[in-house]
Amino acid sequence: MKKSLIKRRESIIVSTIETLNAVGLQNLSTKLIAKREGVSEGTLFRHFKNKTEIMLAVVDHFSQYDDAIIETCRRKNLSPLEAIRYFYNAYAEYYQNYPEITVVVQAYDSLMCDAELVEKTKAIIYKRSDFIVNMIKEAQANKIIRSDLDAQIIENILSGGSKEICLKWRMQKFDFSIKEKTSEMVDVILNGFLKK
Repeated sequence: MKKSLIKRRESIIVSTIETLNAVGLQNLSTKLIAKREGVSEGTLFRHFKNKTEIMLAVVDHFSQYDDAIIETCRRKNLSPLEAIRYFYNAYAEYYQNYPEITVVVQAYDSLMCDAELVEKTKAIIYKRSDFIVNMIKEAQANKIIRSDLDAQIIENILSGGSKEICLKWRMQKFDFSIKEKTSEMVDVILNGFLKK
């Protein structure tokens, strides 16, 4: 039985992520994606115009939980520190359950080189960053985090630490709990910036 158009499109996105994870962005081709998907390149092009359009769908797939994570923080009425912890832990859990998707985090620089992908990639990065910066500023206004520190720098440290853990997790073939390491890193960093 043939896959429905929506299922085939989603399957191509998943196959692209798996292929990207196996060969990297520089070696990714529609031929390799089609081979992993078990279809002809022509079938890919019935669903996507070109490789860039496939990659746009991959980036959308990667960011599909962004709004849900941010909305959950608001709906649960989490304190700023709880929201920050929840945010990073939710992504770590997502990565723990879907290790191949982390290839997208590690491909940010390369994605920024494609004129059609740059805006979408920037939007994802800044949406996540802005949420954390706003939580830090709220914590500073509530005198929980030191107000003499730049909120953007604290966010850079948290996000940079998260990406570094993710990279090392990939390098070590996912042999430790990214969720535990991320949670520990967030706690250490936040505790270092608490107002005494």
